[in-house]
Amino acid sequence: MADAPTRAAHPALRGCLGDYVGYDFSGLPPGTHLGLPSGALTFIVAIDDPLCQRDPVSQADARFDVLLAGLHLRPTLVRHLGAMAGIQINLSPFAPRALFGLTAADLIDHSVDLRDIARPLAAELHDRVNAAATWRERFAAIDDVLLRALRGRPAHVGANPRDQVVRAWSEIVGSAGQVPVAQLAEEVGWSRRHLSAQLRSEVGIGPKDASRVVRFDRARRLVAAVLSGAAGESSPGGEGAAHQHGGTAPPHTLAEVAAVCGYADQSHLIREFTAFTGTSPTAWLSADPVART
Repeated sequence: MADAPTRAAHPALRGCLGDYVGYDFSGLPPGTHLGLPSGALTFIVAIDDPLCQRDPVSQADARFDVLLAGLHLRPTLVRHLGAMAGIQINLSPFAPRALFGLTAADLIDHSVDLRDIARPLAAELHDRVNAAATWRERFAAIDDVLLRALRGRPAHVGANPRDQVVRAWSEIVGSAGQVPVAQLAEEVGWSRRHLSAQLRSEVGIGPKDASRVVRFDRARRLVAAVLSGAAGESSPGGEGAAHQHGGTAPPHTLAEVAAVCGYADQSHLIREFTAFTGTSPTAWLSADPVART
């Protein structure tokens, strides 16, 4: 696949959404792609064929035209026959509340088709993206549909997350998962117990797991760059740019990745990687051509 087409969301949506990333894979051997845990919810509009997820326990397949997946601490299994196309958008944990009237906690550890939540919106979104002839038109269609969803949500008491929860999440993400929970609780003016309960109620996980998954999300991107020989290369919003902004050289070994991301050592990094993915970094990258791309 050529470089993935990307575009920032409409300015009014950027507090909720990350970049729109188009993908069109073909010519791959049929197999399973691991959707890895991250610090964002996943929103995918499938193009042509539905996205297929396999339940690791029942081995049953579920198909999604417009997928909305909550935060998760284990990988999801995406089945494909050698081709996949769609648009993926990372969502803030507070985006489902703003756009669809439910919390990220309602989606923890599972995926839903948006048709089950907002059928007319999902149908329009899927139809317009699939009818568009170019990535630019597809991205514009998403802007239009989601802007109307955002502006159409009724304002009422309790419609927004508590300021302390938003601040705590921002601190976790801003520190790449390295802010101590005790410091976080002190900064927002809550006890550790209350902070954990409030964060779990809104996003589905407490501050410790939130920090772990945000730290892992950064680490696995650096791991992929190191193992593919692309360490230091930057992409829109990518880790290379973050390191350049910070004025430090990007890591070139797994030991350096561990140090940069706040793990005790390389062994600690590998243990956490295995806990989140069920496999080692080298096995993950070698077995998944989608991840390598």
